Amino acid sequence: MVQKIGVLGTCFSRNFLNSNDYFNPEYKKNYTVVFTQFHSSLITLMTEPFFFEIDHYEDIPPEKKKFVVADFEKTFFQKLKQESPDFLMIDLYADALKKVAFISAKQAVTISPIIEQSRIQQDLSIERLVSQDNWQQFLNYWLSAVRQFKEKISPYLDEEQLILNQAELTTRYIDEKGRERSYENLSRIAKYNQLWRELDQYFLTIFPKAKVINMRGEAYIGDVRYPFGHSVSHYQSDYYKKLYLKFEQVTRGEL
Repeated sequence: MVQKIGVLGTCFSRNFLNSNDYFNPEYKKNYTVVFTQFHSSLITLMTEPFFFEIDHYEDIPPEKKKFVVADFEKTFFQKLKQESPDFLMIDLYADALKKVAFISAKQAVTISPIIEQSRIQQDLSIERLVSQDNWQQFLNYWLSAVRQFKEKISPYLDEEQLILNQAELTTRYIDEKGRERSYENLSRIAKYNQLWRELDQYFLTIFPKAKVINMRGEAYIGDVRYPFGHSVSHYQSDYYKKLYLKFEQVTRGEL
C-alpha cells in the first residue's frame, strides 16, 4: 500500500522523497507526498491569513511562489483536511533559524530564505519581528503556538502520525575535488544547532507520543554535488538513503 505523506518543514524533510538518483528514486513505490508546507514557523502557522499579491515579484522563482502563498494565507489545515495523510513529517529548521514578522497583532509571516532573497521583504508593512536573538520572548511565542497547533491538528491526525525529523546543520563538506572542507562560521552553526535541539525537546514534551527520526550524530557531511545547491543544510547522497531507511522503519512501526 502506498502511504500518503504530508510535510511541514524544509529540504531536510522533503527532498529525501525525491526520484533523483541522489535521493531515493524508488520512493514512489511506497509513498506519495500529498502536500508540503515549506519553511513556515509554527508561530506563523497559528496566526490569521495574510493576503498579499506576489505574482509580480520576479525575484521569487515561479515554482517557489506557492510556498510563500501557503505561508501567508495559512492553507495548512485546509490541505491537511483535504489530503488526510497517513503521516506528517516535521522538522523545526524554520523555527530555529528564521525570524517571524508580524504584519498586525494577529497576522504573521515567516522570513524564509525565499523572502530573504526577495525585495518583498522591504515591501511588507512589518509591525514587529520575533527573533531567536531574544530567546525568551521567542520561546514564549513559540511554545504558545505549539500548544495551539496540538489542539488544532488533533481532529485530523493522531499524535502517533506525527514524525519529528531531528536534524542539524553540517560543519563540513566535500568540495569539487573530493576534499573534505570545514565551514568558516562554525560558532554560528553550533548556536543554530543548539537552538534547534532545544526546540525539538520542547516539541516532544508537548507531543510525547510523536514518532522520532534522529539524524543527528550520523557520519555524513555536506557535498557540493547536491542537486539543489551547496549549503550547510545539504548533505551527501548517503545521508538521504539512511534517512529513507529510518523513515521506512518508522512508518512500518518498526522503530
